[in-house]
Amino acid sequence: REFTARCLDPLVGSDKFDFVQDLGEQMPMRVIGMLLGIPEDRQRAITDHGEETLQGQTVDALATGEVFAEFIDWRTEHPSDDIMTDLLNAEFTDETGTVRTLRRDELLLYLTVIATAGSETTTRLIGWAGKTLADVPDQRRELVENPELIPQAIEEILRWEPPALQIARYVTRDVEYYGQTVPAGSAMLMLVGAANRDHRRFAPDGDVFDIHREQKSHMTFGAGTHFCMGNALARLEGRIALEEILKRFPEWNVDWANAKPSKTAAVRGWSAMPTFV
Repeated sequence: REFTARCLDPLVGSDKFDFVQDLGEQMPMRVIGMLLGIPEDRQRAITDHGEETLQGQTVDALATGEVFAEFIDWRTEHPSDDIMTDLLNAEFTDETGTVRTLRRDELLLYLTVIATAGSETTTRLIGWAGKTLADVPDQRRELVENPELIPQAIEEILRWEPPALQIARYVTRDVEYYGQTVPAGSAMLMLVGAANRDHRRFAPDGDVFDIHREQKSHMTFGAGTHFCMGNALARLEGRIALEEILKRFPEWNVDWANAKPSKTAAVRGWSAMPTFV
């Protein structure tokens, strides 16, 4: 919350605020960087590298992880209370039955996944919050007058505009769905965006944005074994971001002439969501 305030306070009194560039790109990486043990002055470089990865500009996943190499070397010599130190020391039994720690290449890849997934998706959530609430000024006014509704609003934004519209899975055994046999080894694409607007679950109309909607689980964070392990953190960051934004900017309109969609292939959203406040 303190970092969010530091981002927003200098903008109070101005007539513009960009949900992504002024806050969304910064706050999630700051949080992940703190949890991983990355110095604040290096977190911007990590964010830029993660965006290049999601845009497909970096092909080799292991080479991508090299951005963390210097931090691993430092943490090896200077352990601390962070995820990187925990991963360096963690022991597990691998598929051969051997008890071991993570290899360097495994650790680099794992850190890349955490840093990218833990920042990029929340960045897009904050951008969608700006766009969505600009479209429903009456509901936005309710949030200003009653901040206790903000957690419900974040949940509805997650349902309404999921940063990832689809989830891909491989079928591990033959299975039947709706009278059709799907053989083992098949690739399936689950359409999260469609499921989140299913009228049968989100009655009476899943195509309506409503912060007062009865809360039911949605598919934005996945399901089962692969349910997003960072879901609680994403919800917390979204809530704090919206609370602090609405305290300072209770009204805004999107500057569509300068709004820019994100070019990433994995998640959808905005690389710029400028508004007039």
